[in-house]
Amino acid sequence: MARNWSGVRIDGGLGFNADALRWAIAIVERWVGDGVVPGAGVWIGRAGERVAEAYIGVADPTSGRPVTRETVWSVASVTKPLTAAVVMRAVQLGLVSLDEPISRLVPELMRPRSEAHTSAPGMSSSARASVTIRQCLAHSSGLPGFGAENMDLRRARRPLAEFVTAFARAPLVFEPGTAHLYSNCGILMAAEAAGRALGGGPGPDGTGIDAFRDEFAALLSDAGMRSSALLPPEAWSERIATVVDTGQSGEPFEMANSAYYRSLGIPWGGLFTTPRDLGRWLRTFVDAPVAVTRVLTAASVRQMMSVQSDGPDTAAEIAPQLRDGAADAPRRSRVEWGLGWEIKGAKRAHPSGDLTSPRTICHLGASGTMVWVDPSTGVQLVLLTNRTLASGWTRDRHRLAMLSNAVAGAL
Repeated sequence: MARNWSGVRIDGGLGFNADALRWAIAIVERWVGDGVVPGAGVWIGRAGERVAEAYIGVADPTSGRPVTRETVWSVASVTKPLTAAVVMRAVQLGLVSLDEPISRLVPELMRPRSEAHTSAPGMSSSARASVTIRQCLAHSSGLPGFGAENMDLRRARRPLAEFVTAFARAPLVFEPGTAHLYSNCGILMAAEAAGRALGGGPGPDGTGIDAFRDEFAALLSDAGMRSSALLPPEAWSERIATVVDTGQSGEPFEMANSAYYRSLGIPWGGLFTTPRDLGRWLRTFVDAPVAVTRVLTAASVRQMMSVQSDGPDTAAEIAPQLRDGAADAPRRSRVEWGLGWEIKGAKRAHPSGDLTSPRTICHLGASGTMVWVDPSTGVQLVLLTNRTLASGWTRDRHRLAMLSNAVAGAL
C-alpha cells in the first residue's frame, strides 16, 4: 500500500463506495511514491459535490515544498474549455455568432504570411474568409497547431498581441470544416474575435486580448474560482507548482515556470488554478442550475457539450512542423469535439477510461493535467500534476485511463 499522505480526504456518499475511492487515490499515491510524478492534486465529485480529494507529493522538487490544497497549478490546455465559455458569453450577449466568419472581427486572418501560405494546394480561394468561430473552437478551422513564429516570439518574450498577428497569418492546411487538427491558432482567433466584440468592435491588431482577459476574469469570479487566474499575481509565486521536464528548464520563456510565461495570459493554455476551483467550474456541466445561471446559460452549456465537428484526423504529412502533438499518432476516422471540450464518443484507449459514457467531455493539459465530466452519471474528475505529458509518463502505460477507470468504477 502507498504511503499514508496527510492530504487525503474521502467524503464518500452520493452512490460512491468509500473503499473504492481510497483505492483510486492510492493509484496516484503510488505514482508519487514511485517517482512517476513529483506531486499531484486530485478532486473527485458527482453532480458538483465533492466525494474525495487528495494533495500528494511535492510542488517544487528542488525545495521540497509540499503539495497542499492551496497549491496552484499550471493546467495548460485545460484552459481551452474556459476560453470557449468566454466566447459563449459573447454569443449570449448577441455580440457574435458561432457561424460568423472570424475575418469580420479579425481581418488580419486575410493577410497570410505570403501567397504560398494562403492555403494548401487545391483549396478554394475563399477558404480563409469562411473560417468560423465554431470551427475554431472545435478544431476544424484548417488552421495549424501553432504559427511558424511561435517559438521565436517566445524566445524574444514578445507580448500576446504579436502572437495574434502571427497566428492569424498561419496557413490553412485543409478546407475549413472538413477535418480535424488540434489548433492553438484557432483558439486564439476565437478569443481575439470575442474580445474585440466585447470591447466594442474591431481595433488595431491585438486589442481584443485585454477585453478577453477581463471577461475571463469575470467568468472565474462568477464560478467562484478565487484561486484561479490567467495572469497569476506575484504574491502566488510560493503557491505555484513547478512543472518538470518542460524541455526548457531555466530558460526565460519556459512554459509554466517563467515569469514571462505567467505574464502572457494565453487563451490556449495560460490558466493557473486549483483542483477545488476546477471542481467548482465543472459544476457548470452537470445538473447545477445555480452554477449554470451565473456562468453560462443552459443553451450555451448544451452547445459546448454537443458534437460540433467529427471529421477525420489530418494525414501525418500535413503541417508536421506546425502541430501541437505528434504528427505520427494513429490517424482516426472520426474525431468528435464540442466547443472547447473533446467528446469521448466512440474513441478507444481514451484518457477518461473504459467505463465512462460516450457523452463524456474531457481535456488534457501539457503540464500533466486532466479533467472530465460524464453527464450520464454526473461523475467528475480533476487530476493536476507537475510533470509534462511530453515526458511520456502517460504513454508507457495508460495511467490516465486506469485512474479514470478506478474513479468511474467506484460509483
